[in-house]
Amino acid sequence: MGFILNDRALLIISVLLGIAGFIGMIVSSASLTPPVVRVSDVDRSMVDREITVEGTVEAVHELESGTLLLKINDGTGTVTAVAFKSVSKGMEISPEILSGMRIQVTGRVKEYHGSLEIVVEKPSAIRSKSFGS
Repeated sequence: MGFILNDRALLIISVLLGIAGFIGMIVSSASLTPPVVRVSDVDRSMVDREITVEGTVEAVHELESGTLLLKINDGTGTVTAVAFKSVSKGMEISPEILSGMRIQVTGRVKEYHGSLEIVVEKPSAIRSKSFGS
């Protein structure tokens, strides 16, 4: 004999599966990082898009406002990553030790005075990368 579900049981199963799928999407989206883009490939078509770049910090400049400017070179070019005070004060990596460090930065591409830069939106978006990883 076949197993028959009534409408109420099907509705309950559908709702539970929908909730489980929604929770799974939220959990997995928090851990997703946009793919790494070469600095030489960053262009105006990417403005307002979230990207990740990986490279060596050539220079660190901290403004009086608390904004942190990181000049990052990945071997194909150089880009400035901007971490406003609200982000830079929560970073786990001290700005004093960033110079020369290999890092991965995720942020939104913005244009400022004709130059493209990456605006970092959260402290965890600046991560140390060991060589070869």
